[in-house]
Amino acid sequence: MSCFKRVFAKLLLVLALPSAHAGLIDLGVADKYTMAVGQYDFFGMPVGGNLNLGSEAWIHGSVAASNYIGFGSGAIVYGDACSANITAGADVSGTASECSDVVKENSAVFDQLSLDIAQANEQAGALGGIDFGAINSSVAIQANAYDALAVSAIDLTSGEYLTINGSASDQLILNISGNAFVGSGAGILLTGGLTSANVFFNFINDGQTTFNFGGANISGTFLANNGAFIAGDGAQLDDVRFYTNNTLIANVQTVRTKTPVEVPEPSTILVFLIGISFLLVRANFKHS
Repeated sequence: MSCFKRVFAKLLLVLALPSAHAGLIDLGVADKYTMAVGQYDFFGMPVGGNLNLGSEAWIHGSVAASNYIGFGSGAIVYGDACSANITAGADVSGTASECSDVVKENSAVFDQLSLDIAQANEQAGALGGIDFGAINSSVAIQANAYDALAVSAIDLTSGEYLTINGSASDQLILNISGNAFVGSGAGILLTGGLTSANVFFNFINDGQTTFNFGGANISGTFLANNGAFIAGDGAQLDDVRFYTNNTLIANVQTVRTKTPVEVPEPSTILVFLIGISFLLVRANFKHS
């Protein structure tokens, strides 16, 4: 086989490989935001959609809410704040106004943000998972061993940690049927290359569920269709994302999200392939 044919075959193989950053769950427009709160379906009417950030909240990313964003004086958002109703008091680096993700024709319809959060919650819940029971003491989980786990509840107090280990290509969904509480001095840790893009804590109860944490060390993506997320003071949030169709109250400090490394999409690779092919043909022509 000529040099041209060998290289051409290898590039075709690369072209056929899936994107390494493609996740199990499609967040839709919610994926733009570090924190996003839509509205859940209350007997055919959109309800909720409120995001409240305390005065010490510094969000390194964008935020959105279908109904309302309330800022404490001194809050900082290093990105956009997307909502029809936004209180003054925050320093927003980007745009602070209603955007297409939360626009509705009238009060009886759901905006795209709400629809996408609900769909992502349903998609993750459909994976079910191996029955893991309740997580109420320190435990370590290896992400590459599972696609999904069914967890009844999470209850961690000071000194107790849920540690999830895995590589940057591993993924894990924890489908939680009950509530979650992580007290001060406790935490949820991702190690070995995992980021919040790889690990989802998905609350699957149709009724309202609660995720409450204090001065804890928290990492991961937290998702609910009808969940009240309540974040207290002193939490360490180095790699988190929060999505719910109810309410999020966060008197937190610095909130960060790690951005996964993007790999070239097939269209990009195809352009590269054509360019390499042309150069190889030209080189073979000269040698002949």
